[in-house]
Amino acid sequence: MKGLFFINFMVILSCFSVAAGVLYNYIVQGGQGKKIALLTACCSALGAGELYWYSHWFPNLTGGIRLMGLHIGALASVSWFLTFLLAFPVLVVLAAGIFFYRLKRRGRPVTPAENMTAREHQGPSMSRRTFLKGMAAAVPVAAAATSGLGNVVGESYLAVTKLPLSFPDLPDYLEGYRIGQISDSHIGLFFSPEDLKTAMERLAAEKVNRLEITGDLIDELSRLPQCRQVLMEGAALFPDGIDFCYGNHEYYRGLADITDMLESTPIRIVRNSHFCASPGGGRNLSGRSGRDNRPFYIAGTDFSFAPSGRLHDEQRRDYTQTALQGIPEGAFTILLAHNSAFIDEGFAHHIPLTMCGHTHGAQFAPIGPLVQAVGFKYLRGLFQKDGCYGYVNRGTGHWLPFRVLCSREVTVYELQKKR
Repeated sequence: MKGLFFINFMVILSCFSVAAGVLYNYIVQGGQGKKIALLTACCSALGAGELYWYSHWFPNLTGGIRLMGLHIGALASVSWFLTFLLAFPVLVVLAAGIFFYRLKRRGRPVTPAENMTAREHQGPSMSRRTFLKGMAAAVPVAAAATSGLGNVVGESYLAVTKLPLSFPDLPDYLEGYRIGQISDSHIGLFFSPEDLKTAMERLAAEKVNRLEITGDLIDELSRLPQCRQVLMEGAALFPDGIDFCYGNHEYYRGLADITDMLESTPIRIVRNSHFCASPGGGRNLSGRSGRDNRPFYIAGTDFSFAPSGRLHDEQRRDYTQTALQGIPEGAFTILLAHNSAFIDEGFAHHIPLTMCGHTHGAQFAPIGPLVQAVGFKYLRGLFQKDGCYGYVNRGTGHWLPFRVLCSREVTVYELQKKR
């Protein structure tokens, strides 16, 4: 949330806030449109200012009351903006309906008999205007409750999703093998290195053998030293190590700096490449043995920035082919890719399991179908084709801490032999 993008983001949210206030005033015929617009604009400016100062001072803050105060203020500001963003489409629909109703009523005179009948049906206790006010008032109240609760849940709740997956050709030494996944932690303003540590500990408690991190690890580079420390300490929690593939935010925030940090830890980076986790029989895997000599490989792709369509499809195919090139026939292979579109490549190459992230599961579940319609075929959860699996992690962190019916998660995969 930096630079020109941050400014544009705040301007857009402020415009939504002001427009929602004006629509509300129109619906209830309050006659205070200018005052409401001015008040909303002032409050939005305060919220934007709070987010700006939090973002500006964040690199110099390491803890204490000041950081906590700015953090709480930033969460309140996010809730303020999201309230109007949630209310806006509902208010648009209400305002449109009321506009056409008033237009129709304006064009046709009401006879005394119709007026008397309308009053008799309406009853003395509630006028039409009062009813509209009540409906309009319910919209921001519901939006504010959804926004506030979504932020609280987004900040506090982390789900552990356990997936027992069966494979007909699983090597015997991988029976019961557990793999953890963290994705899209976005360490920065609303997700700390301590939160990453908590996520790793939650996976370790599930007796996970190895950890896969599928991109978008960190946004705030001032937290690289703390992130490095967490990864260094956390590596000991996973007997067979930690593997990593790049996401788009590694490129946005500073690929060289993030790579330097990762290379100073035990983490293995797989970038359009692969490595042999076991040559067979469970060798090189902690506490594993068996008679099956088929090898076990981990492969990973880079993030594709090609435009959607034919060019993106071609680059995904090229990246996947490069990552898999040299893996022997019959090897049990797991593919790491940040963008969930690579699940199609995993299915095409008969990869037993493809792990992805990137989408955050939409974070706000009601807009999931819309997000899928604009280009995310695989939004969240488990997908299966011809005995192969693809999974889209909902995100262990987030860019903004707002989630409704789509909690943060870490994933535990348990490999099982299909009987």
